[in-house]
Amino acid sequence: MVSNDGATFMINRVICYHMAIRESGRRIRLRRTGRIPADAEVRHYDELAEETQVAITELAGGPWTAPETGDLDDGDVVKFTEYYEVRAR
Repeated sequence: MVSNDGATFMINRVICYHMAIRESGRRIRLRRTGRIPADAEVRHYDELAEETQVAITELAGGPWTAPETGDLDDGDVVKFTEYYEVRAR
């Protein structure tokens, strides 16, 4: 299913959500980190778009991936329940 604001994606084959994706075709994954690189952009969860917040909530809970969003880039760090580094491939 495709909508005007992006595409519907399934995470863990249970939860669906809508999110704006980039046309790069890359996917993101979160990795819990205790170190924040000096050149990393730190993004706070509550500053992200609602669709990205949903993705962060799901990705922080396991080894899943989601389509890359417009809010996050490879190497960014998200402060959520812990610090998570965004990895995009």
